[in-house]
Amino acid sequence: MNAKRKTFSLFGQQLLKQAVIYPVVFLMIMFSPLSAQQLIDGEKMEVLEHKIVVQNSHEAVWDALVEFGNVSNFHSSFDDSVSLNGTNEQAQLGVEREVQIPDGINNIINKERIITFMDGVYYTYEVYESENFPTKKMHVTYGVRLDEKGRTILFVKTFYKLNNAINTKFLKRKLNRFGTDSLLAYKYYIETGERNTDLKILRKRYQKEGDGVDPDYLAISQPKK
Repeated sequence: MNAKRKTFSLFGQQLLKQAVIYPVVFLMIMFSPLSAQQLIDGEKMEVLEHKIVVQNSHEAVWDALVEFGNVSNFHSSFDDSVSLNGTNEQAQLGVEREVQIPDGINNIINKERIITFMDGVYYTYEVYESENFPTKKMHVTYGVRLDEKGRTILFVKTFYKLNNAINTKFLKRKLNRFGTDSLLAYKYYIETGERNTDLKILRKRYQKEGDGVDPDYLAISQPKK
């Protein structure tokens, strides 16, 4: 075991022990360097990753993430959400939901199903049906971990392929915004308990980088004064 591995916290060591019984995709999500593309089920997909420091415990972040079917009760990025096919509102393997995401005149309507689940760590859902957005295939992973400084990190990783190369290129900026906005909404709710705060307010409240925080955290942990 090398020196870097030895610095892992007890939590990290336990996490690695658990990971061996789960799909290899977990290791790619948590430990691979960020790349522009990745193969998923034999298909080349674009990859976007966003992460943010949350001033609360690992458990508090996970408690918010598992509110899956009812996420619109507190999360500003969703106009509505509902569980499908008699599944639970709490995240677990196989749970499904329909969400409405505001996007100008017409909401994006996605039907989503959790396909990978590690309790207390992360889950991945697939978008198996989409309206008003040119999705061909999309997997989205949300999770929580501790970094080497002991900070609680909330992250989202999006693997996507749109219906053609032009859309895949030109809608990247919009998907980036969706990812960043989602983390801001989770962060603010977890830290303050306030629900459905307008995204425009959150974008102004939190800077995107700097102020002494590592630049790879796309939204910083302290609000503007």
